[in-house]
Amino acid sequence: MAKLTTQFVKNIKPTKQINLYWDDLLKGFGLCVRPSGKKTFLLKYRIGRGRGAISRKQTIGTHLVVSSEVARLKAKEWLLIASQGKDPCKVDNDQTSMKEFSKIYIHKYAQIKKKKSSVVEDERLIKLQINPFFGKIRVKDLTRAMVEKHHGSLHKTPHMANRFLALLSKMMNLAEKWEFRPLYSNPCKHVDRYPEEPRKVYLKMSQLERVGSAMRELKDIESPYVLGAIQMLILTGCRTGEILSLKWEYIDFENSCMNLPDTKTGERKIHLNPSALNVLNSLERKSDYVFVSRVQNMRVKSIRLIWKKICKLAKLTNVRPHDLRHTFASYAINSGYSLPIIAKMLGHADIKTTERYAHLHEDPINKAIDDVSLRIKKVMEI
Repeated sequence: MAKLTTQFVKNIKPTKQINLYWDDLLKGFGLCVRPSGKKTFLLKYRIGRGRGAISRKQTIGTHLVVSSEVARLKAKEWLLIASQGKDPCKVDNDQTSMKEFSKIYIHKYAQIKKKKSSVVEDERLIKLQINPFFGKIRVKDLTRAMVEKHHGSLHKTPHMANRFLALLSKMMNLAEKWEFRPLYSNPCKHVDRYPEEPRKVYLKMSQLERVGSAMRELKDIESPYVLGAIQMLILTGCRTGEILSLKWEYIDFENSCMNLPDTKTGERKIHLNPSALNVLNSLERKSDYVFVSRVQNMRVKSIRLIWKKICKLAKLTNVRPHDLRHTFASYAINSGYSLPIIAKMLGHADIKTTERYAHLHEDPINKAIDDVSLRIKKVMEI
């Protein structure tokens, strides 16, 4: 037992097991410390009195989001509501906005169940597609009509529309589970996804030459780190997130490779060709991250703005940074490398993903038919 002050919470060290610390002044108010170092305030309380009372345990928030003083005040508020025979969580849940629930989803689910790269993507999607349109709406008040309206507004970008729908549907399933909404009330149910056709955009040699010319033109104007990141996308075929989250410690210059611990398909070891090594060697180390912004040496979070400038100078339309990965794959196909090898190069877990590029290469069956027919013709002299 100890008083859960700010200093106590800050000084407590994690161990190899989960530890609970209970406040000696406020009954039921506690702190859960996980081996990962995550510290969460919680409250144990009873609704009602006597044998019919219901015991509950509910998290209040992590110490990084909620101070010990605020958590203590919240615990007192909940205990008062519970003493009146009401469940404080349900009372709170009824008033929770979508913006508040988004934070709960990230801290209570995404950060625990998902990889870091996936959490970053969820946060980006919430910031762009959920909070601006639904942030002030209470979770329990979100309707299918609202979801359909926004989903419909994204019809020109079906991939984005479907990602928004999938994330919101997951959040609403959890909202039911955590009693923010009634069961079987997910407003995303029966909202149809848009059919998606895989993009087949890749740059031809002449277009790549124009991209190179545009980058040289911007060399003395734009950040060398953003331009360097774009060069790495072109030269390695990596995903944008893999490059932007690259740290110096992941790079093995001696063996010409980089070891990425957290990618879409798990750990990846990627060979670095001489051109890619030259890009990395040209950059000054200002942070743990390789590609840093001009603001406080934080890592670069987006290359879209400068990529748009490059596309404008290179006279390219509807080309995304991810299409540089498609371009890398198309050149590998046309160079005669097999799909299994290209799947390894791109970090595809399933070769079916790689097969989308097969159309870029001459059909080997057609070539075989032509070769056999030519031989028969020569034999028969017809």
